[in-house]
Amino acid sequence: MKTRLLAVPAALLILGCSAPKETVPAAPPEPFIPRLSLRPVAVSLLAGATQTFQVEINYPEGARYLRQPVGWGVLEAGGGTINPAGLYTAPATAGTYHVRVTREDFPEITATATVTVK
Repeated sequence: MKTRLLAVPAALLILGCSAPKETVPAAPPEPFIPRLSLRPVAVSLLAGATQTFQVEINYPEGARYLRQPVGWGVLEAGGGTINPAGLYTAPATAGTYHVRVTREDFPEITATATVTVK
């Protein structure tokens, strides 16, 4: 009898292991598409006034950064200054200037805001 009891579970084990499985292969992960958005995109300021610009970016899955990887700049010479936190200071000269933010981890991704100084 012991032989029969052992034979039945062994046969079930073999059938269970060899039974076809209906599994769906995992879909490949979506490619990461870097994004960047800047606010505000247009502003009017008095000479010498300040404006804080805000930027939002997305991150690759699992990425860890110590700081947001963006760089700021003013396109026109004499068009004011902007610090690493996005605080822009308008120049004393009236005109139209442009603030640009660039992703440092994807330098081809940029956004530009127009600043009109009165």
